[in-house]
Amino acid sequence: MKRIIRKYGPPIFHCINDFGQGSLAALIPFFIVNFGLNYYQSASIIFCNTVVASVAQPVLGYVADRWRVPWFIPVGFTVTLVSISAMALATSYEMILALSLLAGVGAALFHPEAALLVNRTQSHEIGNAMGRFAVGGSAGFALGPFIAGGVYVFGGHFLWVFTAIALLGVLLYMYAFTGETDTIRTCESESRAKSANMGTNDWVSFGKLFFVIASRSILFSVLSIFIPILYITVINGGASTSSLALTLYFAMGAVLTYMGGALSDRLGFLKTVRLGNLIFLPSVLVFIFVPNIWGFFGAMIPMAFGVFSQYGPITVLGQKYLAKNAGFASGITLGLGITLGGLVAPYVGHLADIYDVQTALMTLIPVGVIGLLMSFWLKEPK
Repeated sequence: MKRIIRKYGPPIFHCINDFGQGSLAALIPFFIVNFGLNYYQSASIIFCNTVVASVAQPVLGYVADRWRVPWFIPVGFTVTLVSISAMALATSYEMILALSLLAGVGAALFHPEAALLVNRTQSHEIGNAMGRFAVGGSAGFALGPFIAGGVYVFGGHFLWVFTAIALLGVLLYMYAFTGETDTIRTCESESRAKSANMGTNDWVSFGKLFFVIASRSILFSVLSIFIPILYITVINGGASTSSLALTLYFAMGAVLTYMGGALSDRLGFLKTVRLGNLIFLPSVLVFIFVPNIWGFFGAMIPMAFGVFSQYGPITVLGQKYLAKNAGFASGITLGLGITLGGLVAPYVGHLADIYDVQTALMTLIPVGVIGLLMSFWLKEPK
C-alpha cells in the first residue's frame, strides 16, 4: 500500500497544493463584490501570491538539489491552503494581499522539493512520473475553483474546507513517507549519481527556452484571472457560476496536459510547443470577442490546448538542456514557469480599468507570438 501511495503521492500532493493556487483566481469576483475592488487591485492579489513564488522557487530548487528537505512538501501545501482558509477572516484588502503572499510562500516551498521527489524516487520512469505530477497540478487547478465556488453559496467561512484538505494531505504524507526510508534514500543516491555523471548543461538553449517558459506563464496566469471576469462582463454570466467556467478550463487542462506529453513522444518536444502556440493565437481571438456562451466554451477548447499542451514538453526540455542540474531546471519550469505570469497580471488589470477587459486581453497576442518565434529559434536537445 505504501509503495502505491509513494508512486502516486507526488501528483496527489501537487493536486492538494494547487487546490489553493487554483482557487485564488476563482475568488476574485467574491473579493470584488465584498471589498469593492477594481481590476488592478484584483490582479494585484495574484501578483502578491506569485511574486514570492517566482523569486523563491529557483533558490529553493537549488537548496533542494543540494540538501534533502522533505518537510518542504507537507509544510508547503499546508501553508498554501491554510492561507486561503484564513481569507475568511479578512476584514480589509490589505489582509487579503498579505494572505495571498503567504500562500505564495507555501507554493515556493512545495514545488521544487516535490519535483525532485519524483526525480529521486521514480527515475526509472521519469517521463511517465513527471507526466502524472503535471496532471496532478492541473487537476488541482481544476478542482480548486469548484471548491472555492462554495463561498458564493455558503459564504466566506466555507474556505475552511481547504484547511481540512491540508490536514488529510499531511496524514497521507506521514503514512507513506515517514519511516522505512532506506529504499527511498538508495533511490535518491542513485539518481544523484546519474545526474552528476551523465549529460551536460546547455545554458544558451535554456536561456532561449526561458522566453518560451515566460510566454506560456503569462498566457496561463492572465487567462486564469480573467476567464471568470470575461464570463461575467461579456457573456453576462453570474458571479456564482463564473467559478464553474474556470473549473471547466482547468479540467480541460488536466486532460490536455497529458495529451501534450503523449503528442510530444510522436512529434517531438519543440514541435508540440510550436503547435500549441499556432493553435492558441487564432483561438484566443475568437474567445475574447465571441458574444455567446456556446462560442465562449467552444473557443476555450483549442485555446486551452495551446496553453496546457506545452506544459510537459517544456518541463522535459528544461531538464534535458540542464542535464546536470535537473532540480534547478525543475524549479524554473515547474515553479517560476507557472507563476511568472502573475507578475504581469496587474498591468493587464490596469489596462482593463482604463479601457475594457477585451482590449486588455489583446496583449496576449504578442506574448504568444514571442513564444512561437523563440520556439523556432531552439533546437531539439541531443
